[in-house]
Amino acid sequence: MGNAKKGYVLVAVVSLLFAACSVQNSFRTLSFFFDGVPNPDEANRSDGTDSLENTTADSLKLITQVSILDFVIHKPYLQKECATCHNQGQMGSLTQSQPKLCYQCHADFGEQYSFEHGPTAGGYCIECHNPHRAKEKKLLVQPKENLCFRCHNATLVSESLFHNFSEESDCIVCHNPHGGDNQSLLQKGACYQCHENFTENFVVVHGPVAAGMCSICHTTHREGSESLLRSSNQELCLFCHDTERLLRNEKHPQTEDTFCTECHNPHASGRRVITY
Repeated sequence: MGNAKKGYVLVAVVSLLFAACSVQNSFRTLSFFFDGVPNPDEANRSDGTDSLENTTADSLKLITQVSILDFVIHKPYLQKECATCHNQGQMGSLTQSQPKLCYQCHADFGEQYSFEHGPTAGGYCIECHNPHRAKEKKLLVQPKENLCFRCHNATLVSESLFHNFSEESDCIVCHNPHGGDNQSLLQKGACYQCHENFTENFVVVHGPVAAGMCSICHTTHREGSESLLRSSNQELCLFCHDTERLLRNEKHPQTEDTFCTECHNPHASGRRVITY
């Protein structure tokens, strides 16, 4: 090897040693021998912000925007509050069993309703809802109709008396998916999808009607009974009203065998006593 080549090798080795000691030393040494070496001081002066931090923030912002556009996102998941539901360091195990876990933030349907939907009562919330994100509203794991028919028999539903003449295909228009005041989990006001809304058209409304509890008197599916009543007229009324008290009323002499609806409108009226 010639003396000139040995000199270049020595310079290169010395340059590397300087480069290892300091960024500034590295720049001064390398720029002595080579053109175009970037000055670290000028790079810092050109932009006083942390480029890596900005890039990360912008990326997270973009990811969030894309997620919001494409998915419905559960708030704790969006805010990365994993420890709200999961035990850290234990392979994602839940801090509590369902539904108590969900009731940390959501309403306790057991306290809210007299009757609960089976999955709700059993604490199977994630059978219907995705705990993180979903394409459907309310974080549903599937579109509503498909979701209901995962458990309910579509044929039996379509063949029932009520569903036979109902044009409504969205189950939750009539049924509450979590619970209700009746075994059919009917939504309050569900009957007014087809029937007259007495609460809007009359001054005085019978208590159960005003409360939207139509199913106390009517069944939606059973065939054969007049007006789909759960029992005969007199028996049905006396299920709530006190027989002895009614008979003591001077306006009710010898009415044991009389149908109440001969004088009283069972739904609403323009008078306080709800007569025709």
